Order: sequence, then C-alpha cells, then structure tokens
Amino acid sequence: MTDETVLVTGAAGFIGSHVTRRLLEMGRRVVGVDSLTPYYDPALKEARLKQFDGAPRFWSIKLDLADRAATAALFAAEKFPYVIHLAAQAGVRHSLTDPHAYVDANLQGFANVLEGCRHRTAGIWSLRRPHRSMAPTPGCRSARPTTSIIRSVSMRRRRRPTN
Repeated sequence: MTDETVLVTGAAGFIGSHVTRRLLEMGRRVVGVDSLTPYYDPALKEARLKQFDGAPRFWSIKLDLADRAATAALFAAEKFPYVIHLAAQAGVRHSLTDPHAYVDANLQGFANVLEGCRHRTAGIWSLRRPHRSMAPTPGCRSARPTTSIIRSVSMRRRRRPTN
C-alpha cells in the first residue's frame, strides 16, 4: 500500500472507472475528477462513481477541467505525484455541430491539466490512441513508478490471428 495519491480525470467514464478500480485494488489513494456532463447519460456516470462509495481511499470531485481557476485550485490544494488524464468528450461528429464544447472539453481541459502539472514532478499519462496504449504525453516528465502503474492498469488488446 502507498500513500501517494493518483488523480484520475474522467473517473466516471468507462475507462476511467476501470482504471480507478484497479488503482484502489493496488492500494493507491485516488482522486477522481469528472464534470458529469450530459454528453453521455449522467445517471450512468453517477452509477460508476457510486461503486466507489465507502472506499476510504477514494474521493470524487465534480469539476469541469476547462475551468482554469478551478483546475488550478485543485492542483494547488493537492500535490499529485501521478495524473492519469482520461477526461475527454468523444465523438468527432458532435464537434461539427458544437465545436466550442469540443475545444473546451478536449483542448482547454487538457491544457489546464498540463498547466497544473507544469511545476511538479508528477508523471502525466494520457490515452493517446483510444483502446490501444497509454503513453506519456510529450513534454511531461514521467516517473519510473508510473510505468508499472500504467502497465498493470492498462487494458491489453488481443492480437489478431495472422493468416
């Protein structure tokens, strides 16, 4: 068991909730951040977070990462040694009808998380290619222990049979 806290953004999402569960099983303290936007059914997201009710090493924060001041306050209050950034608004088609929502959720939110990590030794990890691999984000320093966390948390993709 370790006292190091891991920040998981998008903790109420499908992948984020699985990563959170695995980290808790490993004995990590986890702060789960999600904005619970109605892009996907908020009841589904709340049900995913409810599975962690009573877990003494987990607490969730409802936060829109596009809110620069609120995100900065989160990083000022807690010095996260590790950040796993999974928060995003999927669905490129939606960006055609509401590009500002897409930019706020994906670009501004990510920029604010990077800013929060900027003056820290935290390793930040992001899902660069959905369902393929978790890899360090360029420009961020990643600590060696983070690699073992990610390897044990990441979902392994089955190899396709070659003919």
